[in-house]
Amino acid sequence: LILTPETQQKQHEDKQRPPQRTRLLRGRNAFSSDRRSSPWFPTSSHQNNLFNKDTPRAFLWVKSATIKIACCWENNKKIMHNLVYLALFTIGLLDATVATASISATAKLLSSIGLGGLAAHKQNLLDASAISALSRLTYWVFQPAFLFCSVAKTVYTANNNIATGAAGLSLRALWLMPAVAVVQIVMGTCIGRLLSKLFGLKDQDEIRNVHMCTTFANSGPLPLIFADALFASSYPGIQTQVAAGISFYLLAWSPLFWTFGKMILGTEDDETETKVEEGTASSPYIGKRLMKKISSGFAKVRSPPVIGSMTGLAVGMNPFLREIFFGSGIATPLYSSLQTLGTAYLPAALLVLAGSLVGGSSSNNTSEDDNKRSTTTSAKGIGAIATSRFLVSPLLSLLAVFWIRQLSWMDGPTKSILTFLCLMEGCMPPAQNSVILLQLAGRTEQAASMAKLLTMLYAGAVLPVTILMTACLSISGILNLV
Repeated sequence: LILTPETQQKQHEDKQRPPQRTRLLRGRNAFSSDRRSSPWFPTSSHQNNLFNKDTPRAFLWVKSATIKIACCWENNKKIMHNLVYLALFTIGLLDATVATASISATAKLLSSIGLGGLAAHKQNLLDASAISALSRLTYWVFQPAFLFCSVAKTVYTANNNIATGAAGLSLRALWLMPAVAVVQIVMGTCIGRLLSKLFGLKDQDEIRNVHMCTTFANSGPLPLIFADALFASSYPGIQTQVAAGISFYLLAWSPLFWTFGKMILGTEDDETETKVEEGTASSPYIGKRLMKKISSGFAKVRSPPVIGSMTGLAVGMNPFLREIFFGSGIATPLYSSLQTLGTAYLPAALLVLAGSLVGGSSSNNTSEDDNKRSTTTSAKGIGAIATSRFLVSPLLSLLAVFWIRQLSWMDGPTKSILTFLCLMEGCMPPAQNSVILLQLAGRTEQAASMAKLLTMLYAGAVLPVTILMTACLSISGILNLV
């Protein structure tokens, strides 16, 4: 073979050229330099032989997820190793008792929602009318009875401890819990507005849902479930004092929820306001106009849960009423009946949540305005709520803890219990009563959207709540009291 001078010159230049670095294979090519020989990445020539219309879709999903995980691991080995170490470190921090309580409480909640969902699928069992009736019963009967009994018993027990010299939270310490509730609600409102802008939320209904979930946490049923799971068997005295603190926390939480919560979700009665404005305009006297404005403002605050809380506080503070309702007084049967009705509060609220989740979207009697208001919270909205409830709010609750620890008139056990209460209330998921509030306003589609959002948040709250509750026990030192 005779080479031309040009070919000989080219071969000489190729020999003199430095060797090129082999291009790093990334992504799918990281596993095989020849994609044709790799069974994981078939080319289009034989892809139809492997995957056809009869291939199960679940298999395709599993294979696609496996490929993505393997690619992510191959390209980010250091990051993935650090995440594994962080997960193992987190599992090592978890307390077995707290983890069991968190998982059992959340599993109980989700199981109740599932059973309610099965009932909602049954025709004419948990339909729209039944959900509406349950919402009204919860609002007018069950929750007021629960708040009346819990607040009255808490104040009665505190006064009895003062008279007998028994151990327990004093009324002075208990009155700090409503102040903590107000501070946490105000902080939740500010956090919700800030995170809505940071996450770039645009839809107004989604912003309302995010504000509601960041402002009001599940401050009653879920903390009581945790208190019962953590302290009832081994520390019954601590469990009683924690339940008393939760009851006083609800003294401020409940009025704000049923007034300020309506303003956040936009469920105020516009017709009532219009009538008041018309009457005010027609009245020639300034005094009458002022009284009508005051009465309209008082009507917003005068809700059955608020009345139940205030009545329970009056019964617990008045010695004459305490003798009538507790012990062997003539009103003891009335108190027992209200206590029985109060136990139906949590099951009824769970049924409303489950019924709204399953049957809300299939309701046929929703108005056109209600359908326009229905929305689905995006991933950004869920991220904003989770960031607020499980990161920012617990950190800000530590500020209240530092303030409580500086109070000189409070003894060590009282500081530990109040510290635990403040931290626990700051790391709870959003309130489930938001669904009841929307159902009472007749917004079934919006209630269904809120129910779906809460179900996703509660299902994903198991791990963060378990970690946060472990931190609450460790920081407060409440388990060292006995």
